[in-house]
Amino acid sequence: MKKILFFTPYGSFTGSEVVLWTYLQNFDRGQLRAALYSEQQGPLTQQLPADIPLFTSPFDRGRFQRIYSKVTNAMGVEVYKNNIRRIQEQYQADYWYLNTVLMFPLSSLAEQMGVRTISHIHELHSSFESIGYQEMAHAMTYSDLVIGVTGQICELATVMGAKKTALLYPVVDLSRKTISSQRVEELRKQLKIAPGAFVWTMVGTRIYRKGVDLFPFIAQALADQSCHFIWMGNSKPTGLNYLVDSQVKALNLPNVSFVDVQTDDYYNYLQLADGLVMTSREEPFGKIMTEAASLGKPLVAPNAGGAREFISQGMGELIDYPTPEEFRKAMLNVMQNPAAYHKELLIEKSHQFDAGIQTKHWQEAILAL
Repeated sequence: MKKILFFTPYGSFTGSEVVLWTYLQNFDRGQLRAALYSEQQGPLTQQLPADIPLFTSPFDRGRFQRIYSKVTNAMGVEVYKNNIRRIQEQYQADYWYLNTVLMFPLSSLAEQMGVRTISHIHELHSSFESIGYQEMAHAMTYSDLVIGVTGQICELATVMGAKKTALLYPVVDLSRKTISSQRVEELRKQLKIAPGAFVWTMVGTRIYRKGVDLFPFIAQALADQSCHFIWMGNSKPTGLNYLVDSQVKALNLPNVSFVDVQTDDYYNYLQLADGLVMTSREEPFGKIMTEAASLGKPLVAPNAGGAREFISQGMGELIDYPTPEEFRKAMLNVMQNPAAYHKELLIEKSHQFDAGIQTKHWQEAILAL
């Protein structure tokens, strides 16, 4: 029986954390024991299975506790690290599981305490800038296992000195897929989608890496077609998002909708779509591909990262140069040649990523250590 203490940053609906929660809900309790440390208490921490203890940062508690922790930390007391030391002394984990590169700075503390680590990389190059040179080096060379969500990431980990890697694609819990045809029609009316319009959907946080700034110009490039464009995802009040909203107005694009989707409506919005378009400049895998494929939706994405490993002939189109003009060509192919894209193939491929299958692979990789 291996005892694992999982470390994660937000406890929120980020792709990397949804994957972790799927594992935590489905692993074999007879083989592993788990506890979770989350830097913040987000919506997912409320959904943690009852048998998994939850620990948090001293900087994410009540107002008095946060002030006390920050003051004592400024005075030289290592409040943050001491909190984790106490958690480890209490739980006595065999392994620390560092979920996302944001948690890799804890690798050196694990070594100080004599705890082995497993590091899980969900990101690519740009996210590596979020941690220090030595922090990445230590996490790669100290970990007993480095998990990558694509073959490309596993290759990068090997180059950086990882002793052992495991390719584990992101999981989807298809048992949670609920769709209401009535609700889908309600959403279509709410968004004022024209009858017969081809609906293109993008999913992700509205940030530069996800290509949110490209979205209005892709819509403009297809202005001569009957289309509607939906971006599903959280929006931060940034200057970039103000620019994008302003461009949608300036370009007079009434067929562009940005929606912050609640969990209950997630698959209803996906069902509303006729195709998925991924605009990301850098996308390690994109779990949304498997979710859209599970509904038989054809895919259009840049020819890089996980999309290259997931999309095969008959599932969609890969773009070598992600410009609005190239997106237009690929999207027109999908719209004008529907028989070339096979719903059954898409659904079959998505089932390979179902939680019941992938959780077993994940568990086997850990138990093999």
